[in-house]
Amino acid sequence: MPCLHMTRIEIDLGRFQKNLRSLRQISPRALYCLPVKADAYGHGLIPMAKAAAEEKVDYLAVACLQEGAALREAGINLPVLVLGSFFQEQIPSLIRYKLELSLHSFEQALSLAAYCRKSQQKVRVHLKIDTGMRRLGIRAEEAPALWRFLKQHRLIEVAGVFSHFVSSEKKNDLFSLRQIESFRRIYEMIKQERPKAIGHMANSGGLLNYPSSHFEMVRPGLLSYGYRPDGGSSQALGIAPCLSLKSRVSLEKKLKAGEGVSYRHTYLAKQNTRLATVPVGYGDGYKRQLSNRAEVLIKGRRYPIRGLICMDALLVEVGKIPVKVGDEVVLIGKQGKHQISLEELSRLCQSSVYEMACSFTQRVPKFYRNCRRVSCRSLEQAHLGGNF
Repeated sequence: MPCLHMTRIEIDLGRFQKNLRSLRQISPRALYCLPVKADAYGHGLIPMAKAAAEEKVDYLAVACLQEGAALREAGINLPVLVLGSFFQEQIPSLIRYKLELSLHSFEQALSLAAYCRKSQQKVRVHLKIDTGMRRLGIRAEEAPALWRFLKQHRLIEVAGVFSHFVSSEKKNDLFSLRQIESFRRIYEMIKQERPKAIGHMANSGGLLNYPSSHFEMVRPGLLSYGYRPDGGSSQALGIAPCLSLKSRVSLEKKLKAGEGVSYRHTYLAKQNTRLATVPVGYGDGYKRQLSNRAEVLIKGRRYPIRGLICMDALLVEVGKIPVKVGDEVVLIGKQGKHQISLEELSRLCQSSVYEMACSFTQRVPKFYRNCRRVSCRSLEQAHLGGNF
């Protein structure tokens, strides 16, 4: 069957699994919780979860019921923690899918307790402590009262207690250290009465910079996919990105000196040159802010994007170098001796790697390599694409 889109994302599952093994060495005694929210940071929810299960991660973390349900319907039986909030009407489904809930307020606890009493069903929860993020969780000073309430309900098992850093990218940040100590007070109070409760706070930055935040479990998201949150080199950690974005030249044409390119002619040719059209645009999640700024790789060399990036295509100035329709174009990843990284594009967009990785749309098919025991065919079947 022909490819349905000439642009595709390639994911190296073998590289991803090496990342997991390398990161476990940083805190080998801690449980490993892999965040797979937001389609596993743009890498594909189900394939990445299955690959992580092969590496025997201990937990998966999602943002909402929808993501947790998708994991269960795909046959993934690992413990799944829903990090986000929930509404009262979602409680039956959350319990039916055997998801572990994050408790953020007394209101949620009351709704959950009432449902559990009525249905006589048990649920596992993780108490979220707000130590400064002010997004979710109960404030640290209010947490003891909520803990006393939860202890009275035999059908609500407090499986864990956790918090989230405001900024963990730099070592010895005073506010981060205060967050750890604020969380530790609640954590130790709960551990005295519930020794099996899992304490967890360390995200990627916490794993690297704050060993005192590791507790019983760590939650490195960005690091697991091969990127450092501080933008530094990941080579020393034994990790590397596993995502590439590739396309092909769909058209080649001549451009005369002085002629404009794309919408509003934001670029005028300085001399006679040649353009290559590439079928990828902001409709695929390739940011329009990269217009006239980013470069791509063709035949192992860098070439600049010219003019405004369109919804479905962009234009590349290739000069006198002969290119032909069908030539591979690398927008993220390696070709020959050169590489274009997601970090590079993030800087050009004045954005973050987090946002960039999650920006690619469902129109772009994903293909998986080095799958080991995970079936590549089953992972790709949703895209109905052949070998690219």
